[in-house]
Amino acid sequence: MKMCHSEVIKYIKELENQKTMLLHKEEINSVYVYQTTDSVIVPEYDYETTRKQLDDLDVRIRRLKHILSVANCTVEVEGFGVTIGEALVMLAQYQNKAQTLERMASRQQKIQSSSFAGKMEITECNYDVAQVARDYEKLRLVISKLQVAIDRANLINTVEVDL
Repeated sequence: MKMCHSEVIKYIKELENQKTMLLHKEEINSVYVYQTTDSVIVPEYDYETTRKQLDDLDVRIRRLKHILSVANCTVEVEGFGVTIGEALVMLAQYQNKAQTLERMASRQQKIQSSSFAGKMEITECNYDVAQVARDYEKLRLVISKLQVAIDRANLINTVEVDL
């Protein structure tokens, strides 16, 4: 069956949700508390069945992630000349760089304050705050374009999936 990368990603998330729910159900139903004078209500739980279900989910998740991983190493992101895998790393790098630039751009070029001893202190940036702000805005645009290009690549490229 052919699926676009985005569908595979969503399917993996669904399988991971199923696994989380199964683990939660196991945690609740695998033990029970009672007093010796009460009638005992034993919740439904089967260790071996639960383990098999979890193992089956793990196999399906692992296979789908591998399929995506291979595709991410071969499919190029239009307009950037890199694969999806590289683009994802690039995106994380750009986002880290943007955080730094945002922090630097939010400063005032020069500020005046009083020291602990009551003397006047001047703090001045030894870079052009306005230039950093322009660079930050340019980088934010590149990040947006890269995100859209990754999304587009994930929507238009398909992989063969054996469900």
